[in-house]
Amino acid sequence: SVLYSLAVSKAVANAASTFVMKLPFKAIRSVSLPTALIIPLVIEIVSIVGIVGYLSFRNGQQAVNTLAAQLRQELTERIKRELQSYFETPHEINRLNASAFSRGELDIVNAQFGEEQLYQQMKIAPNVAFVYCGSARKGEFFGVLRSPDTGQLQLSYGNESNNFLRDYYTLDVNGERTFWMRRAETPFDARIRPWFRAATAVQRAAWTDVYIAFSTGLPNVTASLPVYDKVGRQLLGVCATDVVLPEEFRSFLKNLEIGISGQAFVVDRTGDLIANSTDEPLMQGKGESATSLPAVNSQDDLVRGTAHYLIATFGGFEGIRTVQRLEFQLNGKRQFLEVVPFRDDFGLDWLIVVVVPEADFIGQITANTRTTVILCAIALAIALAIAMSTARLVTRPIVRIAKASEAIAQGNLNQHIETSSLLELNRLATSFNSMSRQLQDSFQLLESKNEALRIAEETYRGIFENALEGIFQATPEGRLLNINAAMADIYGYDSPQEMMQKVNDIRPHLLMLEDERDRFQQQIQTHGEVKAFEGQSKRQDGSIIWVQIDVRAVKNNVGDSLYNEGIVQDISERIEREDMLRRQLEELKIEIDQQKREMAVNQITQSTYFQEIKEEMARIDLDEFWG
Repeated sequence: SVLYSLAVSKAVANAASTFVMKLPFKAIRSVSLPTALIIPLVIEIVSIVGIVGYLSFRNGQQAVNTLAAQLRQELTERIKRELQSYFETPHEINRLNASAFSRGELDIVNAQFGEEQLYQQMKIAPNVAFVYCGSARKGEFFGVLRSPDTGQLQLSYGNESNNFLRDYYTLDVNGERTFWMRRAETPFDARIRPWFRAATAVQRAAWTDVYIAFSTGLPNVTASLPVYDKVGRQLLGVCATDVVLPEEFRSFLKNLEIGISGQAFVVDRTGDLIANSTDEPLMQGKGESATSLPAVNSQDDLVRGTAHYLIATFGGFEGIRTVQRLEFQLNGKRQFLEVVPFRDDFGLDWLIVVVVPEADFIGQITANTRTTVILCAIALAIALAIAMSTARLVTRPIVRIAKASEAIAQGNLNQHIETSSLLELNRLATSFNSMSRQLQDSFQLLESKNEALRIAEETYRGIFENALEGIFQATPEGRLLNINAAMADIYGYDSPQEMMQKVNDIRPHLLMLEDERDRFQQQIQTHGEVKAFEGQSKRQDGSIIWVQIDVRAVKNNVGDSLYNEGIVQDISERIEREDMLRRQLEELKIEIDQQKREMAVNQITQSTYFQEIKEEMARIDLDEFWG
């Protein structure tokens, strides 16, 4: 910081001197000495304060950008994890019910038994709205639902016995039907419902589009699974699980801290809202004619503006296939935006969107900038007053000092000021001469140190780039800071830049087994280093290799970890040789044991006792013995 300030001061002094030297001679002759001293001082102070203020503001903006990126990434990861856990449960329930259906443990056709199993599933999974199965025979239906009004669990079934009009029963604490409640007015055929058709069309587990539930009137998305007979040929029916989107998942988004006025929302590939962090209804229209609300029609300005920007940038939501970190202007204000695709193995293909206004972060920076401007103005006024007072006391000798200062600013450090009869100026001249000598010594020392530093840096860079072992630096959270070419080659990347762009967390790549990572992390935290740690790693192409890792934690003066640096060696060939040697040793041991057994048999058969027994057996008349 000191060297940087000196460099800025030197550049400003050079500029001020050049400006004064270029003035016409008559203009210089008409300017008083105090004025000539004040003008360069004012220019220098204003320039330095302006540069420092600008750099401070830019550093603040960069800090805001970094903080905003970290916040967006953390929020999208949390939303992604929540979605994954939220939408895994329905498919697990379907697999259980499909198995029970095929074994006859659920009576889907006659609805005589099986509601206890569905009841227990609804108790365990409170986010599920309806668990049911439909028969491929005549469209019979059997399931347990959660009442949207009271939350009470109810049995619902439709078959030939009630003309497919679906009767509803209350359930007791054991999940057994108790009292008849009501009967639907219109027939229900499970085979024509979207969930039945979605599963049978792909012949595997699937998701439906968002639709209005027949029984609850709420927007749902359904996970469904076809059920076949034991030989897997005849379709028995489909088991499905309903999830009510707006009521269940929105509460999670509302509780996220997204800056002050930021928003998070989920849309499908057509641009319809699946969930958002506001209280805005996600459906437009009523009854079965209701449809999902497009994000571009949202009442929230931030959601609507973000949707329009994404459509204009990518031509629609279908074009977004990778994580996007963007910035855009909305109503003249900058917005930080992150879009993350969310997919699962059963057909879900949505986009997670997090948008945070820059104003949520930059308010404190603006206030600090305003305070800095006021303080700079006060400092400038004080400096002007002091300069004017001092200028009146300065005489001709100060000109010589000024010229010597200009020469030093231009790089000529060999300056000497003659002494003056004035005590103050004499001391100033003495101090100036001493400073000149010190500057010469300091710059010579600095140049020698810079040269030594340059040589050391080139040496280190050569070792780093040409090393045969992989060398890396990473934060304690696993984010790569620097790697060499050998490291990228070990893990199958074309360049260090490619690996640093694609690998967000190096820890799962270093050690693919979780127990090895736990032991590795424990040693780092306990001892601050790990030596000759061997384990399995996964390359970019998915192949497995054995590596030896040496890592140490680099800490600051108070013992906090700054980053980890280490060396990675590919020891796959050595491990393979050791395994081969181990197998050879086992085979040799088996061969030695066989030889020992043969020697023992030979010793017994060649003994005198064995020979005597053999002779006695030969003299025995077997016919006489058995007779």
